[in-house]
Amino acid sequence: MSITVPEHADKPAENATEHSSSVSRRSILGKAGALTAAGLASPLLSNSASAHEPQEKLAHPGKDHTHLHRDDQYGTLHAKTLAKKSYKARVDSAAKQYAKDIPPHPNNGDEARYPNKIGTSTKGLKHDANGHVDPNSYASFLKALRSRKHEDFEKVILGGTRPLADPQGPLTTALIGTANAQLAIPVAERLDSAALAAEHIEIYWQALLRDVPFSEYHDDANHPLVLAAVEELNRLPDYRGQKVGGKVTPQTLFRSTALYVDYQADRSGRKGKYVVPPETLKGPYISQFLLRPVPAWGTFPAQAQLRPIQTAGESFGTTYEEWLAIRNGIDTGRAITTESGRRHVINGRDLAWVARSSGPTYLHALQILLAAPAADNPLAGGIGAPLNPANPYVNSTAQSAGSSFSSSFIQGLIALAASLAIKTSYYQNWYVDRRLRPEDYGGLVHKVLANGADYPIHRDILNSDAVARTFAEFGSYLLPLASNVGAPTHPGYPSGATISAATPVTLLKAWFDETYVIPNPVQVDPSDPTKLIPWEGEPLTVGGELNKLVNNIGFGRNFNGFHTRADISASHALGEALAISVLQDYRPTYNETFKGFSFTKFDGTEIKV
Repeated sequence: MSITVPEHADKPAENATEHSSSVSRRSILGKAGALTAAGLASPLLSNSASAHEPQEKLAHPGKDHTHLHRDDQYGTLHAKTLAKKSYKARVDSAAKQYAKDIPPHPNNGDEARYPNKIGTSTKGLKHDANGHVDPNSYASFLKALRSRKHEDFEKVILGGTRPLADPQGPLTTALIGTANAQLAIPVAERLDSAALAAEHIEIYWQALLRDVPFSEYHDDANHPLVLAAVEELNRLPDYRGQKVGGKVTPQTLFRSTALYVDYQADRSGRKGKYVVPPETLKGPYISQFLLRPVPAWGTFPAQAQLRPIQTAGESFGTTYEEWLAIRNGIDTGRAITTESGRRHVINGRDLAWVARSSGPTYLHALQILLAAPAADNPLAGGIGAPLNPANPYVNSTAQSAGSSFSSSFIQGLIALAASLAIKTSYYQNWYVDRRLRPEDYGGLVHKVLANGADYPIHRDILNSDAVARTFAEFGSYLLPLASNVGAPTHPGYPSGATISAATPVTLLKAWFDETYVIPNPVQVDPSDPTKLIPWEGEPLTVGGELNKLVNNIGFGRNFNGFHTRADISASHALGEALAISVLQDYRPTYNETFKGFSFTKFDGTEIKV
C-alpha cells in the first residue's frame, strides 16, 4: 500500500513565490503523483543522453566505452541492465517522494503572541535576570533560522558556553526517505492551555516518583505517591495518557500513547489524535529489549544490561540561580553522583540514565531478536524471532540472503535511521514550532507562585498537588531535573531521542514477525536488581515489546525533565512515517519476488510497504 499525505486545498502559501512553485510542481506531477525517469532527469542531462539509457560518456566525455559490453561470454554480466535499473530506481523513488504534497505546518502562535518569548524555547541564548531572552540574542537567532546561512548561525548571541544543538542539520538533504518538510505533527498546545498544564503536572509527578520502583505501578498498588499521582491525573480532563475504563490507574501510569495528525477532523493539520500502541499495557513496565542480556556479536561475549546507579534523590535546577544558569546554557557546576555497583532498570531515575545515551539500544534489540534462546539458561540468550513471513528467503531451500534481505542490511538501516530521525525531529524543533521545554515552563510556574509574576499559564498547574509537593521537598516550584545541565539546547516538540527509537523500531517490526511470542520473558528480581527472574504473566510479543521500547526511551527523557507526553507521542508517528518512507525507497531496488512487508502501526492499523 502506498502512503500519501492528503492534499490540502486550503493550505496557505508563505509567499507568492512559494505558492507559484507549489502550483507549478503539482501541475507537472499531476494527480498520478509520480514522474517518469525521463521526465525528472532530462533537464539534468545533455540533449544527447537518453534518460532511460544513461551513458558512460556523461562521466568520461569522448571516451569509447563500447568494449565494456564485449566481455559477457556467458551472458551473466547484465552490466547495462543493472546500471539502468539502479538509475531508474533512484529517479523513480525521488520522483515519488517529491510528488507527495507538503502538509501544513501550523504553529501554536505563542512566539508571536508573547513579545518577551516566554512561550518559546530560547535555551542557550542570552537571558536577563528574569529569565527573559535578550532581544538582540533572539533576533540573531531568528535571523539565522530565516537566512539558513552558516555564518549567521556562527553569529548567534549565546548566553553561555553550550552551543545550539544542530540547527542546520534539518536543512541538509538525505538521499533516502522523504524530505523533512513532507512529514508533519499536530500543532503544539498553547502556553495558556489546560492540556499543556496537564502535560507538565505529569512531568512533576515523574520527578517526584523517580526513585519509586516500577514494581509499584500495579492495579493493587498501595504506594502513597503512586496513588496521589493517579488521583490528580484523573482530575484533569485534558490529560491524554493511557486509561482503562476512562480512568488512569497505577498500571497505566506513564504508559505509551502515540499522537497522529487528524486530517479527518481538521484539514489544516492543527488537530491531533492520541492512540494507544498495541500491547503496551502488558507485562513489566520495562521492555524485554532493555532487560535481556545482549547476545554475542561475533567474538564478543554477551552483556548483561546492568547500568550505573545515580544517587537517589539527586536533583538539579531547583534553585533559581541554577535554573537561570541552565537557561543561559551554563553548566550547574555540579557533577552527577553515582552509587557503587550496577543494576537493571528498576525506576524512573535508572530509565532517565538509559535515555540520556540510548544510541546502541536498537542494534542491541536486533541482536536479541536474531540470537537463539540459550537452551541451558532461560534467562540468557536471545529471542530467535522468525523473520517477517513476506521475506522472500523465509521458505527458500535453494538460496539464502546475504545482502538485501539479510541481517547485515537491516543492521545498516538501523544505524542510518538515527541521523535521518534527528534531522526530521529537528526540522519540527527549529523551523516549525519552537515550543518551550518543561524546565522553562517550570520557571514560569515558580515565578508566578513564588514571586507573583503575571504569566498566562493555566490555573490547573498553579493548584497542582505535584507542584505543591515539589515546593515542600525542594523549597521552590521549579521542575527538579535529573541532568546537571538540563535539557539539550534545542526546542522540545517533538523528541529527537524518541523519533530515533520509533524509526528503527518500525524497521524492526517490518523485518521480523511481530506476532511472535517471546520465549522465556524476564523481569527484574525485586529482591536483587542485579538479577533477572522469569516473567510468568500474560504472553509478550515482539511487536508489543518493541512498541514498549519506544515509550521507555521517550519517558526516560521525561524522567530527566526534558520532554512532555506530547513530545514523546508525536515522535512515535513521526518516526514511523519516516521509516515507512525509507522502506518505500528500497522497495523498487529488489530483484527477488517480493510482495511487501506487512506490519502493525502504532495506531493499530495494518500497512504493507
